[in-house]
Amino acid sequence: MSVSVTAVPFLLFHMISATGAIVAAIGAAQVSGTVLSGLSNTSAKKLHLEDNTLEEQFFNKEFPTVIMDKTALLKTLEEHGATNFQTDGNSISCNCEAFHLTFTKTEKDKPYTMVATYNKDYGLNELVENLGSEYATNAQEISYNKIKERLAKQNLEIEEEEVYDDNTIVLTVNLD
Repeated sequence: MSVSVTAVPFLLFHMISATGAIVAAIGAAQVSGTVLSGLSNTSAKKLHLEDNTLEEQFFNKEFPTVIMDKTALLKTLEEHGATNFQTDGNSISCNCEAFHLTFTKTEKDKPYTMVATYNKDYGLNELVENLGSEYATNAQEISYNKIKERLAKQNLEIEEEEVYDDNTIVLTVNLD
């Protein structure tokens, strides 16, 4: 007797769909002006005539995610070139491209929420899509390796392994 185990890739952000989820995500995004002294980009400097000082104008945009696994998230961010990591309990912050990203998990069984801080959102949607794709690949790889380890610990042999065009992996395990 054989049993098949299927690992199906999944999407990170619930932003892009034909039903207008991107409009809902942007509408729900919290955009507020904030001055952050730790980040600098001279092209975004703004002159305040009252006090003749230069300040940078930054905005925050919040994105819901399906990210549950901290290990896969950290691996994804590292592979994407993120720097200046700071972790604090259920929060991970880093700089990635022209954005400061903060991932926060409020409940154990709930996914992380991502807040992007930026002064110009050029490429923000592309970054979100890339992180989503990379996270899905990493989460699937981690799950695949865990499944193979568990099967080996139970002395179960993989009879057949198939990878489909959509990156779905099917493992057929011999139970005899």
